[in-house]
This record gives sequence, C-alpha cells and structure tokens, in this order.
Amino acid sequence: MTSVKDKMELIGIAAVIVSLLILGYEIRQNTDTSAAQAIYELNESARQTLFQEATDSDLAVLIGKAEKDLGALSETERYMYGRWVFAYLNLFESAWKYHRRGVIDDAEMEGWKASYCGLMARASFRQVVQSIDAFAEFDKDSAQWCE
Repeated sequence: MTSVKDKMELIGIAAVIVSLLILGYEIRQNTDTSAAQAIYELNESARQTLFQEATDSDLAVLIGKAEKDLGALSETERYMYGRWVFAYLNLFESAWKYHRRGVIDDAEMEGWKASYCGLMARASFRQVVQSIDAFAEFDKDSAQWCE
C-alpha cells in the first residue's frame, strides 16, 4: 500500500503537470492574440496611408508631379514626397519583419511584395528609396522581390 505521503506527492505532480498545460495554452493564446494585433495594426496603417492618398487632393497632385519629374519639385515638395515614400517603406519593412517571425503567411507576403514592386516600378519612388539608408537589411532582401 502507498502511504499518504506518496499519494500527496502524486497529487502534487499531477497539479504541476496540469498547471504547465494550462500555462502553455495561455501562452499560445497570447501569442495568437499578439499576432492578430500586429496584423491588424499593419493593415490599419496601410489603410490610413491609402485613405490619405484617396482623399487628399494635394497629396495626389504632389505624387503625380513627382512621377512626372522628381527634379521639378520644390524643396518642400521633395521633403513631403520623401516622407510619403518613407511611410510606405516602413509598411513594407514591417510586413517583411512580421513574415520573418511567422506572423504573416507566404500568401499574404506575396501581396505585400507585389505592392512594393508596383511602387518600385515608378522612377520617382525608386529614386527616393535608393537615397534612403535606413532600411539596410530590408533593402538586401527586397531587392530580389522585383527581379
């Protein structure tokens, strides 16, 4: 027969195992929630950027002007256009980082790559991107997307 002490130890071991299983489940739920939040924030940032383009006629004119002749922009306009390009680069880099962490799947990343390549097909956008040194590791990887 087993003693009371042995029974208590078995109950204690079982309680530890159950606690670890519950903790593992909670961590997984938290990870899933964090991933969903990251995707939501990325998509919300993209939506806001696109909404601004669609509703701000001054920005639309500036983008059109930059696409025709980036060199014809005033200093202020070049700055504003550069910020617009930088905002997009930040979105693409965030998507790339989330993909590397497994938050964004391959199919969704293909959509981000296609959007990136569409913008990089614009000479003015590409010229500004090439003048920015802030995205070194992303630059190396993204350079292969549009080949």
